[in-house]
Amino acid sequence: MITPNLKGKRVQIFNERETLLSEVRAVDRTASLAALASKALLFLGLVLILLNNMGFIAPGSYFGTFSWVTAVVFLIGLIINFVAIPHLYFSSFQNFKQENAYWDSETFLIVPSFFFGTFFLYGSKIFIALPLLIASVLMIFVVHYKFLRLSWEFLLKSSNEAFLMEREYFLSLKYLTAYYLLLLTLLLLINPLQLMFVWVRMHI
Repeated sequence: MITPNLKGKRVQIFNERETLLSEVRAVDRTASLAALASKALLFLGLVLILLNNMGFIAPGSYFGTFSWVTAVVFLIGLIINFVAIPHLYFSSFQNFKQENAYWDSETFLIVPSFFFGTFFLYGSKIFIALPLLIASVLMIFVVHYKFLRLSWEFLLKSSNEAFLMEREYFLSLKYLTAYYLLLLTLLLLINPLQLMFVWVRMHI
């Protein structure tokens, strides 16, 4: 199939707003790199905990007792909750305004980021972990409310052509509210990841 040469030309997206294709690609590249960094932090934190609990690194300790592994994972949790998640909100909203569909992937990434970020803080049991966890959760809720309200305002002003996408963005943020409450309840009452890593430590 012959692909038309669109370099430098303008393409129309949804409600006939013209955007340079190079600008769309630039947004995709920046947003995707930020999302990749967030995923890398999640993966690094989990791998460090797993290897630590299996005794491959920092033998004689495990996640939840003070060691360099616990300190690093705690730092990762801080970065995720205080930096990565707010950035995902901001970036997804910018992509939404520019009618770039990548906002959907970014809002989806907020859920695991919140779950693992809060676990990294809560499970570290460092003496300042709890107040920082509470502060991060409150900050995330404030950011969440801000963008939920902005998306609602966009929805009220939307044209017929843009209504479906703007409704989808608003509903995605609305569902995040329920996910936050569910994940916090799961973490505080059961803490399944901690149970899993304890099982690993005891049986491997």
